[in-house]
Amino acid sequence: MNGEKKNGLGKGFRLIDRVLASMVILVLAEVLMEVFFRYLLHKPLSWGGELSQTILVWITFIGAAAALFRGEHMTIDLLLHRVKSGAAKRVLRLIALAAIAVFLIIGFKAGWTVVERTWKMRTTAMQIPAGILYLAFPTGCLLMLPVVFRDILAALKKEDRPC
Repeated sequence: MNGEKKNGLGKGFRLIDRVLASMVILVLAEVLMEVFFRYLLHKPLSWGGELSQTILVWITFIGAAAALFRGEHMTIDLLLHRVKSGAAKRVLRLIALAAIAVFLIIGFKAGWTVVERTWKMRTTAMQIPAGILYLAFPTGCLLMLPVVFRDILAALKKEDRPC
């Protein structure tokens, strides 16, 4: 994508891909360790499932941002294919992108409220702030916003971007 170098998003999302890969490896290692302790040593880890759950939630929302960056999210473009006018298609695309941006802003604000309300609570096994789990959602929203703004600018400039 030619806009990646101009706006620096490409470099940041390469880092995000590395973080995601590391998180997947961490979950794999934890699950293997859990199996080893539970079935070979007969001493299950009390914190294993909670750690995996937390990491998987983070993978979901950070991964959603990475997928949006690469244009890999599912789209419903039934209406778009019926429209003949390029200008009308661009308007529909801008409306869709604006709706996504509004959702992400609302999601960030609401998610942050949940994080604030749960930060002083502790998780059952690891005894870490419960807000860490919920922080994944506003973080994912925040990571997706620059991508949506990139796509809005591209649509305004008539550049082709992934839907």
